[in-house]
Amino acid sequence: MAKPTPRTGSRKNRRIGSRKNARRIPKGVIHVQASFNNTIVTITDVQGRVISWSSAGTCGFKGTRRGTPFAAQTAAGKAIRTVVDQGMQRAEVMIKGPGLGRDAALRAIRRSGILLTSTRTLQWKCVESRVDSKRLYYGRFILAPLKKGQADTIGIAMRRALLGEIEGTCITRAKSEKIPHEYSTIVGPGYVTAQDIVLPPSVEIVDNTQHIASLTEPVHLCIELQIERHRGYQIKTPKNFQDGSYPIDAVFMPTHFMRPPGI
Repeated sequence: MAKPTPRTGSRKNRRIGSRKNARRIPKGVIHVQASFNNTIVTITDVQGRVISWSSAGTCGFKGTRRGTPFAAQTAAGKAIRTVVDQGMQRAEVMIKGPGLGRDAALRAIRRSGILLTSTRTLQWKCVESRVDSKRLYYGRFILAPLKKGQADTIGIAMRRALLGEIEGTCITRAKSEKIPHEYSTIVGPGYVTAQDIVLPPSVEIVDNTQHIASLTEPVHLCIELQIERHRGYQIKTPKNFQDGSYPIDAVFMPTHFMRPPGI
């Protein structure tokens, strides 16, 4: 008995047709990240969804061989074969990193038959750097090229990371002998600066000229300092007073100001 042929437009035919249409991706973006110990090739559609990827490590290369041009060529060829089968005809290439495999990966992409609409190399460089003081450094950096809207997304994320996620070191508490609170006065001749602080070998003072106290008459000045490493900032509260010591407002953030473009 002959097997019945499904009618055109049936449920079974519609499912097969939709699956084939979903796999066709005529245009995409090829990202090549080449370092000295690996080359990673990631292919996405124009919306940024990953379609295929490969690396020298996943292709079986070990040790120093992962950074060779042949390893990069193999990784690029493996990643491209998947998208060629899905109908990709045009692609934009984004290259990042100084590795030896970047040129070899680009040659493999060109030999695949995909039309390359543009080839761009991501650059991250410092365009201005100066020292305003011993405690203040300024730098201006450029990351390019980026598409519309990407600068705001990356800039806001970097601002949050620099201002809120990087740890810093600060003095958070001070305790002075025979001084009951932070507003007491003592006498003695001399000008006390940060260079007079006795520190452990693991701690270094950035600005030795930082003023601490001025003494007008001979006196024995001894202040015990508590140093902590943390993120963000810490505001003193009256409840933090203990054992004759008093807390100090601490700003742990090494980066005090960061302004992305347009903000």
